[in-house]
Amino acid sequence: MNLKKLLIAAITGALLISGCSTGSKTAIKVGDVNITDQAIKFTTEHLIGTSDTSIAVEALQTSYLTKEIADKMEISLDESEEKAIQKQVSSFKANEGGKSAGDKLLKKYGLDDDILETILASSIYSQKIFEQINIEDATDEELREYFKNDYLRAKHVLISTQDPLSGADVDADKLAEAEAKANEVLEKAKSGENFDELIKEYGEDPGMESNTDGYFFTDNEMVPEFEEATKSIQPGEFTLCKSSFGYHIIQRLPIDETDESFEKFFTENNVAIKSRNAAKKQEEALNKKAEELGIKVEVEQDVIDSIVIETPAPAEAE
Repeated sequence: MNLKKLLIAAITGALLISGCSTGSKTAIKVGDVNITDQAIKFTTEHLIGTSDTSIAVEALQTSYLTKEIADKMEISLDESEEKAIQKQVSSFKANEGGKSAGDKLLKKYGLDDDILETILASSIYSQKIFEQINIEDATDEELREYFKNDYLRAKHVLISTQDPLSGADVDADKLAEAEAKANEVLEKAKSGENFDELIKEYGEDPGMESNTDGYFFTDNEMVPEFEEATKSIQPGEFTLCKSSFGYHIIQRLPIDETDESFEKFFTENNVAIKSRNAAKKQEEALNKKAEELGIKVEVEQDVIDSIVIETPAPAEAE
């Protein structure tokens, strides 16, 4: 598995570590370590392959916190683990055109091999830390409460702004038509027209056909615009947002334990819900341990907000 896929798996599956060198501005400070805006740019543009810096910010912040905790707990890597990491660093550079090209890329962001080595060591450090921290498995009742409180449920009408054949963005005229149609559908929904019928008439998301009860999702499972728009309204309300896919007319739905859809989704996705809950409990335990060890985190949001991301490189296949 290449470094990009390893990083994405680490972010979505558990905890992640990263490191950085000097840069133009400090965006996050964890203990005595500074994470720069350039480290965030590098992680976003070359490791994650997205235009959303929030994923890199969260990953790097947790990364440094984990590494700082490991250092204070005197947790280290053995020789075989260090060799495996060096092999992955070499693989990353090979994918970038060789050692010289890889070094040049890192230098462009004011970084060195440390950021790659620390990212790759993240899962190892995490595992070793949690071997020393007792985290109890969630009960069924706790999982149900987590599902009710941390998940969202929504239906939507998608008015696509992508060419169905090429996937490219439509031209300005078609974009304006899509926006007008989206506002028309929103007004119809707000005036009381049957939303399921509106989905059938206008919707261009084939996934709604197999998700008649709506999408159940939690953080980072939908495009950011869709997630934030859903959070901005109450169950039963409607809103409109635009993402790279097009215009979404969203109806937020309640997550009610007495509803058949609750039990169906909870049962069919129990493994994923357990995994998400475990990751949350690990994060809470990590923050508690950091507090015990006197490790502080400071975030410079204005620096993060000023970061401009270039068009990301596409993720490489294995």
